[in-house]
Amino acid sequence: MGGAPTGRGGRTGDGPRGLSRTGAGLVRGLVEASLTCLLSLAIVGLLFTNGMRMLEELGRVWLFWLPMLVVLAILARGPLAGPGLAGRGLVLGLATFAASAVAAGLVGAAPGRLARHLAQLGIVWLPLLALVSAPRLVRRWRDLLALGLAIAACLAALALAGPLLMRRLVVPLYSLDVDHRPRPNKGGANEDGVYSRLTSREFRKDDFNVVCLGDSFTANPHLPEAERWPSLLEHRLQARSPARRVRVANFGWVSSSPVLQARQLRAIGAKYKPGLIVQGFDMTDFHDDLVARRKLERMGADGAEVSIFRAFGVGASLALGVDDYGAWLRERLRWAGSEPASSVPGPRYFFLFEPAGVSEPYFSTSWEAIRETERVARAMGARYALFVFPRYQQYDPREAPRDPERRVFPADAPGLLVPFAYFEGQARTVSFPVHSLRESFLADPAFPKCRDNDPHWNAEGNRVAAEAIDRCLAADRLAPPLP
Repeated sequence: MGGAPTGRGGRTGDGPRGLSRTGAGLVRGLVEASLTCLLSLAIVGLLFTNGMRMLEELGRVWLFWLPMLVVLAILARGPLAGPGLAGRGLVLGLATFAASAVAAGLVGAAPGRLARHLAQLGIVWLPLLALVSAPRLVRRWRDLLALGLAIAACLAALALAGPLLMRRLVVPLYSLDVDHRPRPNKGGANEDGVYSRLTSREFRKDDFNVVCLGDSFTANPHLPEAERWPSLLEHRLQARSPARRVRVANFGWVSSSPVLQARQLRAIGAKYKPGLIVQGFDMTDFHDDLVARRKLERMGADGAEVSIFRAFGVGASLALGVDDYGAWLRERLRWAGSEPASSVPGPRYFFLFEPAGVSEPYFSTSWEAIRETERVARAMGARYALFVFPRYQQYDPREAPRDPERRVFPADAPGLLVPFAYFEGQARTVSFPVHSLRESFLADPAFPKCRDNDPHWNAEGNRVAAEAIDRCLAADRLAPPLP
């Protein structure tokens, strides 16, 4: 009695056309989410040079997202438009966008590329959402202050506990400095971080001692020690010299390269009294050497430990399918200045897609490190030989069908064989032997020679490498002839 008419099906306080205030708030949040997303796409397109590719990728996300927004807007008018959803439209918009991105990634051919573009969008979209929500957030300043203090406390605790967490949980088997060598007496390494069942004291001066340098293709931590090519080489060399004991030390470690291997040989090589140094060169080494040299120039020869925040950044970059997402973004800024000629190329396998004349100047860092390694070996009284290792794309593209690097290392890349041609030319300028193992892998009928889901050799690949290295050493008179 005396009350205002509510209209058909209406309630006091209803919004326009029977839409409750709670429902109207939810729809307003959905609209804010969608409009700020569109505005962010436009801003990102202005900031970066890959705007069209990003629109193509994120367009598939919108195909999933728009129906979800429509359904939520309809539900806002129905029985689900209760107080529990009031003011949550923006959060629902973000949640459904994330679900749409997952769906688009599952049906798309390049989820890593989609993830990179989503992160690119988030750099603009999330601050824009915060700006739009500022009037609502200001009213909850006490909650925001508590949240900020909690985040600061968590970051401070993480910074203090970071070194311990890195050593015990994140990277328990490797040191945290630039060299990132295996930790002593961990994961099958001896007291020097060398993958050997023997200590350095067991390498006697009267023995024929061989040191094998290299990255994960030499270390092979995924295989039992007896199946790794340095161990197989030891058996073959021992058969050539039954009257003299042969010892082989596997100095290889994951993601090392000639710049770091030269430092390792200078630091601990003499303890193993080598008569021969064998170095394996992998296709990642060109880029890894450039990165290592830049880090050493920035941090100094002693290097510095990697912080846990840097580890999170590296992990996030790898999850997005690139080595350094920050560098990936900077290269695509529309107004970015030109990089100096001596900078590190973005793609890890840069030589695959550049003319040889453009790639080869970057190779000099690795070549100088190799020559330095040979000089260190000579100063120790040891002979030296270099072996260039092929990836499966360079001898049999049927290998490793589930290798995620197929996209960045295609078997039909124009620069596929550029490294072998480069080393063939450099071999004519030095007195030590330089050999390619590609021909041996092409000729051996065994299949497969590497793992199913990554390019590292299996036991058969290690056998092929050991046999080829043994033959080359004998031909170079660096190993004794068979009795």
